[in-house]
Amino acid sequence: MLNKWKSIAKIKIKGIYHNTQAKFEKRVVNARLANYDTSIVINKKPTKAKKVTFVIERMAKFSGGQTSILRLGTELSKLGYSVGYVVYKPQSKSEMEECAKSNLSNYQGEMYPNKYLDHLDSDIVIASSWDTVSFAKKMKGYKMYFLQDYEPYFYSFGELFLMAKKTYEQGLHMVSLGSWNKEMVEKNCKVISPIDTVDFPYESKEYPPCERNYESYKKKKDFVLAVYLKYYGKRLPCISQYLLRQVKEEFKKDGINLHIKYFGEDKSFRTDAGENLGMLSKKQLFELYKRADYGIVASMSNISLIPYEMLATGLPLIEFEDGTFPYFFPENSAILTSLSYMDLYNKMKETIIKPNLLKEMHNTADNYLQSLSWGKTAKQFSDIIQKL
Repeated sequence: MLNKWKSIAKIKIKGIYHNTQAKFEKRVVNARLANYDTSIVINKKPTKAKKVTFVIERMAKFSGGQTSILRLGTELSKLGYSVGYVVYKPQSKSEMEECAKSNLSNYQGEMYPNKYLDHLDSDIVIASSWDTVSFAKKMKGYKMYFLQDYEPYFYSFGELFLMAKKTYEQGLHMVSLGSWNKEMVEKNCKVISPIDTVDFPYESKEYPPCERNYESYKKKKDFVLAVYLKYYGKRLPCISQYLLRQVKEEFKKDGINLHIKYFGEDKSFRTDAGENLGMLSKKQLFELYKRADYGIVASMSNISLIPYEMLATGLPLIEFEDGTFPYFFPENSAILTSLSYMDLYNKMKETIIKPNLLKEMHNTADNYLQSLSWGKTAKQFSDIIQKL
């Protein structure tokens, strides 16, 4: 009888979850449809290319994607472009500036509230996410599309998936951050416009190398794991926590304690087998990287800045072999694991017993990182613009 009521309870909980999810998706779809435009643009090449405007949803704190946009815009500004950032959702200029400074204190460019959407006269207009495309298409200027991820994968297959996917087929000149986005678009969409790529860079000044003693791992009985966690599926929030719970138990049998420190999501997000530190500032992130022994990121769609930052500090990185990490880094830059907790446990244990493996990974990753910079990526982006 008890099992029967447990089964009924599970069905009810599952039904509530799916009903809530359906209502949420319905609200989002309806909100997006109000401005969604499926037309294909006729993109006339500009006679000059000096004023560049990025279109974003709204400026938000602790956003890696918006930090990248600010970095790109700032470097383009240094190259002589007049750079602006305009939002399509209501937000005051002062709030935009405050949020932008929290992401990049020395950003360059002008902030424009949404009332300027129909009045800005730009040479180049750059959509920054699928929901900004319809707004960018209505603005004056040559239409471009900065791809930081393959955004249909943000959703389960359905209306939002389709709406995101169709924006790659509407004639905007696309520029992909790294090669993976471009490959996904060309594989899954009817591409009718140019699609170029620029290198995925990082900012070396904010996350300098830290002194590491990998040899000490042989004798350590306590290890700190810095784990990047987000609620959405592309970061494997449930799988990662399950694996780490099991790995933690395996190491306990060896007399080794794993102290798991999750970060990247709101503190209200409940986590298993470790502590949720919440959303951290750059200073707090750097302090975490310094005291951690391993970093873990699930880069299942386009990579984020986090793996770059971890590797830059010398923190040994664990990624998933089914993810996109190999698209961005040379072989033997990180520990690549399957979805088997025993595989992860065995590979971590091997690097503890043979810390020289970590030294080799660090040297490989560090040599590659030395070739990257936001200045270089902005120059690649500028070259694409100038070729127009």
